[in-house]
Amino acid sequence: MTTPESEARALSQLLEQWTRHVAEVGAKCALGGDEAWDNVLRELAVDPLSKEERLRHVSEGPKRSRGAVPIELRWAATALYERGRSAARAIDLKITGSDATIDAIEHKLSSLVDEMLRAHIAATTPPVTTSNFFANAKATTPNYGAMGVGPGTSVAKCTTCRAPRQRTGEMRPCTYCGGKLE
Repeated sequence: MTTPESEARALSQLLEQWTRHVAEVGAKCALGGDEAWDNVLRELAVDPLSKEERLRHVSEGPKRSRGAVPIELRWAATALYERGRSAARAIDLKITGSDATIDAIEHKLSSLVDEMLRAHIAATTPPVTTSNFFANAKATTPNYGAMGVGPGTSVAKCTTCRAPRQRTGEMRPCTYCGGKLE
């Protein structure tokens, strides 16, 4: 017979395994995503971007050496968050009082999406080296002109992936990763 406490421990392990799996496949897949990444998205019931949208994100977004498109990783992490939160609440209702495992799960879930996205961007962004400083600067600097940003235009940057966006009246979340623009 399973107890709510054993269910909580099993959920904690499952959440950890899925978090690691999504992070690994997302970081190791081909630039923009591949079949393995699409399988992860399907398992989480997340609709991937179209091939054309992925290509646009890769060509216009922040420079990366490999990995899934950040907005898709955010969607996958959000799906993990929602599943974990729902399961944790169902288990918590069965427990009288407080449970350390459920509290730890809730704590992990509170920052899961942002932490996974930051780790993904760090893992897929080319390292900055001093061996060829100018080539690195040219390779990693976004082409503002290709993004429709003209001279004298005010630009906002994403706090998570540093993608530039032209300032408009209403500042929506980042197109590439869903982060906040400043």
